[in-house]
Amino acid sequence: DMIRRLVLALGVAGLLSAQQPTPNAAPASADSGPKSPQWRGLSVKERLSYDWKHLFDVDNMVYAGIGAGVDQLRERPGEWGEGWGAFGERYASHIGYYVVQRSIMFPVQAIDHEDTRYFRSKRTSYKGRLGDAFLQTVWRHNDSGEMMPAYSEFLGDYGAAAVSRMWWPRHYHTGSAILIAGSDTILVDAGINVLHEFGPDIKRWLHLKR
Repeated sequence: DMIRRLVLALGVAGLLSAQQPTPNAAPASADSGPKSPQWRGLSVKERLSYDWKHLFDVDNMVYAGIGAGVDQLRERPGEWGEGWGAFGERYASHIGYYVVQRSIMFPVQAIDHEDTRYFRSKRTSYKGRLGDAFLQTVWRHNDSGEMMPAYSEFLGDYGAAAVSRMWWPRHYHTGSAILIAGSDTILVDAGINVLHEFGPDIKRWLHLKR
């Protein structure tokens, strides 16, 4: 019951953290999107500085806690047991997963010129905005403002899944376990994009200050 309350509290904290300046607040395009005259992509130095700055954002730590809480409720992996010690182990696992993921993603982004900043949809319908939020998970802007496959997302998510399964119990050292873990991460990242897209609206509905 305590873990359930913790997951709920972390979920609320994640929602509130989504109200903070989102990735499109990076230098080079503070108020302009890829189609604006002011647009320019990030240099490798700017990209590295941006990624390093956001590596341990509060929301990333919150999402790791949510993931650990969900794993705790599901008793996954069961060999790690229950209680706060097991929760700490699962939390550390999620942090390790995230660090490995980012370590893979950055060099890929530097090579293929992906821009991982999230840009809110210009559409007005909720369905269209939701679709754009999901789409930006796997289809992103490049340094020219055009769209391209999110190679870093796929390589980072499935690469981190492969590495992280190595510190999980042996029966998770399988291709299917890696596929499931990597796909789960893509879905989580899509959910984070949805929070970035609709966070300001939710904040307004809740009558919270900007």
